[in-house]
Parts: sequence; C-alpha cells; structure tokens
Amino acid sequence: MIEVVHVTKTYGKGQNLFTALDDVSFTIPEGKTAAIMGKSGSGKSTLLHLLGGLDHATSGNIIVNGQDLTKLKRKAMDRFRAQELGFVFQSFFVEAVQTCYQNVALPLEINEVPYKQRRPLVRRALKEVDLEEKINVKAGNLSGGQKQRLALARAIVNKPGLLLADEPTGNLDSATGELIIQLLFKLQRQQGSALIIVTHDADLAARCDMQINIKDGRIQNTAQPQLRWHKKTVIPAVQA
Repeated sequence: MIEVVHVTKTYGKGQNLFTALDDVSFTIPEGKTAAIMGKSGSGKSTLLHLLGGLDHATSGNIIVNGQDLTKLKRKAMDRFRAQELGFVFQSFFVEAVQTCYQNVALPLEINEVPYKQRRPLVRRALKEVDLEEKINVKAGNLSGGQKQRLALARAIVNKPGLLLADEPTGNLDSATGELIIQLLFKLQRQQGSALIIVTHDADLAARCDMQINIKDGRIQNTAQPQLRWHKKTVIPAVQA
C-alpha cells in the first residue's frame, strides 16, 4: 500500500519560495494501478520523484509498503529503492556503453545479490521483455523500443513492490508505445506490484484502477474509471 499524507514540497526561500506540491494526500491499495494526470508544471513528476525517494518532501509522510520514506537516511533509501522500487522513465536512462546484462544487473549489485545468482535473474527479466538474445549487446546499439524494454527488465529484475513510470512512451511512436504499455501492465499483474504512471494520455489513464488529477501542486480529485480496459494483452515478438 502507498500512503501519501499531507505532503508539501517547496523549493527556494523568501521571495523565491516555490511550492511544487501543497498538502497532497491519497492512498493506493496494494497491487493496484494509478495514473497521475495534470498539465506540464502541475507537480506530477515532482510527486513521482518523492514516491521513488529521488527527492525529499519538505513536510508530510510517504509510506510505501509500511516503510516511511521521509524517515530513511541516504544509504537506507538507496537500499530500499533497490529492493522495493522499479523505475521506467521517458528518456530510458540506460547505460549505452554497457551491455544489456550489465544494465539489468545494476539493481542486483546495489542490493548485494551474490554474483553467481545474478545471471539467471537477469536472463529471466530479459526473457520477460523478449530481449534475452541481446544479453551481451551494448545498450547503445538498441532501438528506442528495445531500450525501453531494457529499462523495464531492469525495473522488474528484483520483483519490486512498486513500479513507477514517468511518461514511459513519450519518446516512442504510437505502435511501439502501445507495445510497451501492454508489457508494463502484463508485468505488473504477474508480479502483483503496485504501478503508478505519470501521463498526459487520458486513454492510458483509463486503463488504471484509479486516476489522481493534480493542478498547481494540489490534488483536484481522485477517480476510479467506470470503463476499465479489458482487452486481452498480446505481446507480439517484434524488434521495436
């Protein structure tokens, strides 16, 4: 379960004080999917960064699976991210000069998984995203869609309790983006993780269990779409 309790995030001081998030509260049940929606500058990405421990709230509490992130020291936060959180970003953030194996193994290294145990875990994650044959290929030689699938493999390799996706199809064409979204939801269901997606796409948001609409740093409303997306997920074997 994810609980955000009276969270405020400010930057600067005095006349330069800017409030990015203002007294934000909501709850996402365990294993559910949620879309964070709002215009550019509304605070969506700031909120996602706080949920992922990439930034710190000025006040309030963020509780992920019983752990209050606002009370963790840096090393404890790094370990918690490696164990419990998976990230997928619009810009991929894969290491171009490293192989697919090295990219996916990174969370395992941070989590101090013994070396001999890493390879089968990496192979399993790459197989889930149809990239097992690319295990020794450098990430820089992959297409955009393949890089995002690689980012997905890295995000799920530790079977995290929470997946965070920030505009995960923003740099992809519509067909490849649809493939990534289907794959993301499939992996979320298989692992029983909660999934939070920052998106401008109303159709994508409608596939989630709940929608969190944010404007000028404040929650406008939370909604549960009446028409859920029930299309059977089919992941074609393509080299997008």
